[in-house]
Amino acid sequence: MIKEFKLPDIGEGLQEAEVVTWFVNKGDTVKENENIAEVQTDKAVVEITTPYSGVVYKRGGEEGESIKVGETLISIETESEGMNDAGGEKEASNAPPRRVKAAPTVRKLARQLGVMISEVTPTGRAGKVTADDVRLHAKGTETPNLSDSSSEPIKGVRKKIFENMTHSMNEIPQCTGMDEVDVSRLSEFRGLLKNEMQNGTLTYLPFIVKAVAFALKQNPRFNGRVDKANMLFHYQDDIHIGIATATEDGLIVPVLKSADKLSVEEIASSIEDLSTRARAKKLRSDELSGSTFTISNTGKSGGFFATPIINPPEVAILGVHAIKRKPVVKDNEIQIGDVMGMSITFDHRVIDGEHCGQFMSSLEAYLEKPELFIFKGK
Repeated sequence: MIKEFKLPDIGEGLQEAEVVTWFVNKGDTVKENENIAEVQTDKAVVEITTPYSGVVYKRGGEEGESIKVGETLISIETESEGMNDAGGEKEASNAPPRRVKAAPTVRKLARQLGVMISEVTPTGRAGKVTADDVRLHAKGTETPNLSDSSSEPIKGVRKKIFENMTHSMNEIPQCTGMDEVDVSRLSEFRGLLKNEMQNGTLTYLPFIVKAVAFALKQNPRFNGRVDKANMLFHYQDDIHIGIATATEDGLIVPVLKSADKLSVEEIASSIEDLSTRARAKKLRSDELSGSTFTISNTGKSGGFFATPIINPPEVAILGVHAIKRKPVVKDNEIQIGDVMGMSITFDHRVIDGEHCGQFMSSLEAYLEKPELFIFKGK
């Protein structure tokens, strides 16, 4: 009996997913709950398992192709009938293709080098294909580059970034406000506390997240969401902050849920955990959805200002940039302080310039006076 496994909805409102990697070929024997493929959703790469045991009869698409939710991902010929039927459609004279054993990183390398991993001779333990096997095979099949240029397919995470950023810029009239904030006292405050961290390191970002949570409570419009179909603006009580994180495949946004209810220490631990698992592709789909506001941190090696792009359906995004030693005026005297560049991009359909000024003033107050973290508590 041929059983069709339909692509399930594995995310919020998922409509389709791109096949990144097949772990099985036609003719392979699979067991229930065995991983059969990696697919790319709007948020992350997710491994899919089969609910059936049997032999792979047909795959619903090739790597790089998109399959809609509800369409057949894979067809499995179950053991109930047909598997040993020599008169069936399967050709008994042909042995099933060899199942390739390789880590996801090795499969990714093969795709980057344009190598069919099923053609690579494995030398690893238990017949596994190694990265060196792939590179050696690629050298043996190289063809001269007749052009001075090169190209690569836009797919996987990069394809989703491409689509989301295009939608954001085409749909939302975006405006960016920029300012400098003196974080000298925050630098001292962080220096006093960073040795108190039981695990991990204490960067500036957890303080910024906490300050943003306070500022969002005081300026709830920035934590809203637009319902264009019904021409409504929704104020959201929960504060779930997305942390833009760079990975090898592109930028993804893990979500720090209920950030306003967490201490700075809890935020620091959560960010480190989410970032580590994001780069290892170990995040759950619910950890990549539901954000109400996003922070993009260009880091100490980045520029001093930028114009971050809104992450729909949110209405604003904060960019925090390099901290530099610069002259600042304190008590009518010029001193040298730690100054951070900051930019807030907002949806000008529902947020005005005055709102932007109020939000940035609230945020700057917490960053310039970190004692307020203690005064305000959680």
